Amino acid sequence: MKVSKRRRGNPNLLTDSHRRAPKQEAELAKRTGGRVTAGSGCGNEKGDVRVRGVLRIEAKTTKNKSFSVTRDMVQSICNTAVAYGELPALIVEFLNAAGKPELEIAIVPTYVLNSIISNE
Repeated sequence: MKVSKRRRGNPNLLTDSHRRAPKQEAELAKRTGGRVTAGSGCGNEKGDVRVRGVLRIEAKTTKNKSFSVTRDMVQSICNTAVAYGELPALIVEFLNAAGKPELEIAIVPTYVLNSIISNE
């Protein structure tokens, strides 16, 4: 996991969410038959997990009771996925007080649901 300079000097600044993120991405890649994107999408290839030609996933994890999804966040993964003929998804994992996964949800544009329903 790449750690910012500010956090590198003090491991106590790493949150449960930061520690969990690489594990979440690896588990998503294994479950979907995809691969984790190098650099967690910070380079030319966006998204955290990719199933080539099928799916592009942006993974998020939080210990908070809520998670805000922004248009920019959704637009970024959608633009990349559509450019490669893939379906976009934002996966949010909620952690419990002990930092363990408790709930995982997928956020997708409605056209993805329509595609699943019509088996396209």
